[in-house]
Amino acid sequence: MKSKWQTVLVAGFCAMVIRLNVCGADEVATLTGDSTDVLKGLKAPVSAESPWRPPDMAGFPSVLKVRPDQEVDAQRDYELAELIDLAERANPTTKAAWEQAKQAASAVGLARSEYFPLLALRASGDYAREQAPLPLTPTKGGFEDVKAQEAEPVADLEWVLLDFGRRKSAVDAAKNRLLAANLGFNARHQEIVFKVQSAFYELSKVRGRIEVAQSSLASALKVQEAAEARFKLGLATAPDVSLARQQAVQAAFEMEDVLAKERDAQVILAESIGITPTVPLHVVDFSKLSIPTNLQETVEKFIDRTLEQRPDLLAQVAILRQKEAEIRHARAACYPTLSFAGEAGGAFERAQVGVAGNSLPWASTQQATWGVGLELTWSLFDGGARRRKLEAARAEREAVQHTLEDLRDKAISQVWLYYTDTKLAIRRLDVAVTLVEASDKSYRQTFEAYQNGLSSLVDVLTSRRELSQARYTQLDTRATLLESTAALAYSSGDLGRQLLKRKTEKHER
Repeated sequence: MKSKWQTVLVAGFCAMVIRLNVCGADEVATLTGDSTDVLKGLKAPVSAESPWRPPDMAGFPSVLKVRPDQEVDAQRDYELAELIDLAERANPTTKAAWEQAKQAASAVGLARSEYFPLLALRASGDYAREQAPLPLTPTKGGFEDVKAQEAEPVADLEWVLLDFGRRKSAVDAAKNRLLAANLGFNARHQEIVFKVQSAFYELSKVRGRIEVAQSSLASALKVQEAAEARFKLGLATAPDVSLARQQAVQAAFEMEDVLAKERDAQVILAESIGITPTVPLHVVDFSKLSIPTNLQETVEKFIDRTLEQRPDLLAQVAILRQKEAEIRHARAACYPTLSFAGEAGGAFERAQVGVAGNSLPWASTQQATWGVGLELTWSLFDGGARRRKLEAARAEREAVQHTLEDLRDKAISQVWLYYTDTKLAIRRLDVAVTLVEASDKSYRQTFEAYQNGLSSLVDVLTSRRELSQARYTQLDTRATLLESTAALAYSSGDLGRQLLKRKTEKHER
């Protein structure tokens, strides 16, 4: 019975190991696909003069196949807030940052696991047969034939009791790495939102320029008709008609040029959202957006808020603390570790001895085995490896410190730049509105005077161009104001606070 039990124990243990290996192989094959045929006989290119001839890679394009964008409604006009929500759901950048944060969270659990004891089960089964010469009488010799079977299941326990802060520093480093990953996740959200805002404003600006170009083309055709009518009456010359026609053709060309820019702006908006440009996407006019009329807070308050809430700066601080924890970990490696070790199990043995062809009965035994003890490990000489690791950790900490200072200074400069841009854009927008009103009045009066023969064609064309330029100026100034306002919110970290507020209100509804 004991021999049968030993056989079952060893066979079951081997089956468990084989099963675990098979499950792992199946999972990898499911995730990556079977590439055995592609890798079979894979070699480097034969020479540098000719390209490498790839094997059959029919399965690889399936990974690159574009998934349909199911979340986009082609019949809907999206507002800016809706585009932002769509980008946060569809953009793969946020998903990648989310997975990185999850990976960092797993690293914290991995570092904490060092505090727990390590328990392992092992089992061994042996069969041995040994023959040894044996003198039977002074004149006769023989052989001793020994057969032995043994099975020994054992549970091993190892627990580090003292390591002078090595595990604590590892956990602190992992926690700060997780904090940096979470802040980086928020930073990716803000970055995507800012890109969507910028692309939306650019597309809206281009479409606004299309409206201005259409208005300019209509006025140019109207002036051409007036010049041709006056030419028929003998009140205008042929050069006047040619000049009017040239201005109309120029306005038509400008119209086509702006239409081409609209396509590029649509591609940029689709890329910022995370969808393919082939997906039809309709957006509302940005003229419906509210325009800031003044900045109530000073630039100093914006800068203070930047240092308090901008996620990339705070993430860099977390990385700095991570490096400091790694320094403590490298320093703790210079000290010994004290561990508790113990094992408990059983030994099941049986043996048979045969002499001169006669076998004795099988003898068997089964007994418990155990042992406990403390183990002190202290590496006294390692060729300076620990000292070099400590030096490298300190250098990394200093590098992160200098990077943090550089990012801080750049962030302050960005806030100051976008703050002043917003201030100037607010003042310029008021002037641009007045300029459009004055230019429109001047064009109408000049065109009316030309129809009555009181003004020249050159004056009409000049006033028409000035009106178109004034409308372009107003449009660009409005877009610049919206862009600088968004950039100020992004650079100061206010964009993150706005996102959290919007998400909270959405969940409450």
